[in-house]
Amino acid sequence: MVNLRISTVEQGILDLLQLQITSKKWTWLREVKSYGAEFDDETQVFVKSFPAIWVVFQNSGKPKKISNNKTEYPLTFVVIVGARSLRNEETRRHGTDANIGTYDMLSFVQELLIGNDLSTVGVKGLQPLELGRTETVFNKKTQASSISVFAQEFTTQYTITASDRDRSETETDDYLDRINIDYNVDQLEVKASDLVELNKD
Repeated sequence: MVNLRISTVEQGILDLLQLQITSKKWTWLREVKSYGAEFDDETQVFVKSFPAIWVVFQNSGKPKKISNNKTEYPLTFVVIVGARSLRNEETRRHGTDANIGTYDMLSFVQELLIGNDLSTVGVKGLQPLELGRTETVFNKKTQASSISVFAQEFTTQYTITASDRDRSETETDDYLDRINIDYNVDQLEVKASDLVELNKD
């Protein structure tokens, strides 16, 4: 069995979001990308792509060993939504009849991803995404650019199977658990046989 990778999960989320554009379900969305520190860009070119969504892996939780060779690996991903309006902060969040705001963008993302295991985009073995915290991304750049940005966490997990452990367990299955010892004492003309049980411990 091929283990999942962090990159596989992130790409699955991106593919599902991108599908909303290509299927024309989210006609308000311009761009979906993997986050690459766009908000640190002094040129603020990223603003031209708004309304936009970014996806990024945030961190892992504490892994849980469930068998000799299997470990549950919990993960947190963040979906960032951004909208722009020159009117005021309220319009950026609430939107208008013509332009979507970040509150509605958050709702669309939550409704799409909550409980989704990404199997529709080819990801297998992932636990359904669960909703995490929602945070405002606010700094001098967002204020100066007349944009509203929110970060929405999603948690999930998958199981990692250790291939080296598979090999060692196979070797253990072939463990010799009993031997037969024959005694032959020529001088006394005595022959005997013992069956000895071996303790794996």
